[in-house]
Amino acid sequence: MCAPTAAGLLDEISPVLRPVLEPVASWVLYADAPQHLRLRGLLAKAFAPRRIAFLESQITTVADAFVSRFVAAGGGDAVRSIAEPLPVHTICALLGIPDSDRDLVKRWSDDVILLTEPALTGDQENRLAAAWAGLWDYFTGLIGHRRARAVDDIVSALVEVEEQGKRLTLEEAVANLMALLIGGHETTTGLIGALLTAVADHPELAQAAAGSAESVAGFVEEVLRLDGPALITARTAAEDCEVFGVPVSAGRRLVLLQASANRDPEVFEEPQEFRPGRRPNPHVGFGHGPHACFGAALARMEAAAVMRSVLRWDCRLHVEDGVTWKASQVIRSATFLPVHVEREAKR
Repeated sequence: MCAPTAAGLLDEISPVLRPVLEPVASWVLYADAPQHLRLRGLLAKAFAPRRIAFLESQITTVADAFVSRFVAAGGGDAVRSIAEPLPVHTICALLGIPDSDRDLVKRWSDDVILLTEPALTGDQENRLAAAWAGLWDYFTGLIGHRRARAVDDIVSALVEVEEQGKRLTLEEAVANLMALLIGGHETTTGLIGALLTAVADHPELAQAAAGSAESVAGFVEEVLRLDGPALITARTAAEDCEVFGVPVSAGRRLVLLQASANRDPEVFEEPQEFRPGRRPNPHVGFGHGPHACFGAALARMEAAAVMRSVLRWDCRLHVEDGVTWKASQVIRSATFLPVHVEREAKR
């Protein structure tokens, strides 16, 4: 199987809009070898370990601030208060996007991700095209500024990085900055919302993880398995083949159900049970193979930071009625998550 082709996606978009969206072919998500190897290698070099290590301390500080305000207020909408702003803050800091522009690029990002949906209305296509053009111009301008004066962020790194004498073209750099922005917060928002729900649903298991980085990590992995944000992905058959006895012709697009795979009873014992101590836990919450999520480590880091912050408080979380969900066939993410915080009485 190869990546879901950009051509396949564009075939489902209005012909009028296809020329606007053609640069999606430069997304590492929709590229195969050898282009995929080159793009992923260049992106990996830009994500230097020291940069990610610096982000971890910043993520912990920001998560603590968001969680502290939320607990002090007795709860509220956990999406607006924690699950959404932390990933947006993190990816914007990584990309060097100033605070003043975050709301704007977030709105654009919310509309560009419509590209991954199986079918769109005319209004959604128009929003997608307008948001794509807005982000394209924004990152083109940002790259121009970084070429004139480099700073210590991913944009400058992508402008300067090279492999075997080759650098990213302007189109490749802009397209993949858009992909990093979208991938860096959309699914992580869903993950953090699911994590907070799991902490509320399994308070004893959550408390048992307190003080242990390994246990917190195991809790996050089980959330990814049982209630992760990625519901489906797609692949294109590179040649004629059979999938579980079903003939599949070359070029045929297949939709793969990650949420179903993560509940496979042949892989997971009692798959419907929430067991943060599963070892191993071979879920496909971040995909699998060469096209597995590039930002998986960052998403795990953010989710773990939120959980550690919550566990520092003597409190119980209670998810209230009225949870609403993103209208998507691809991403499971709450858009409104009312949570009441019950503070434990001081002894």
